[in-house]
Amino acid sequence: MPAPLINDVIPDLVEELIYLLQGTGAEGLETQLRALRIESVCDCTNPDCASFATAAQVKVANTIELQALEGYLILDLNAAEQICFIEILGRPDVKYLLEEHYQKPAD
Repeated sequence: MPAPLINDVIPDLVEELIYLLQGTGAEGLETQLRALRIESVCDCTNPDCASFATAAQVKVANTIELQALEGYLILDLNAAEQICFIEILGRPDVKYLLEEHYQKPAD
């Protein structure tokens, strides 16, 4: 079973990320964001963390910190400028949606 699309689990976050990318010089990442899958959810013990990997292998070469109104949103890019991880802190709305998705019984 393929990993879920971010757009299927947390579509509002995708739209927020795309909006926040405007004016950063990284607007070209919009197409990537719409096609990304949640490969794995961060397993750290920080209760405010809702971060997740979007690639099987996460090797961060660059980061883009977005100016969110709430919490922290950081896109981690690999050497090929592909988004490999999305760092999300202080966003209980996103954490809730991720937990809801991963607690659903398999069909």
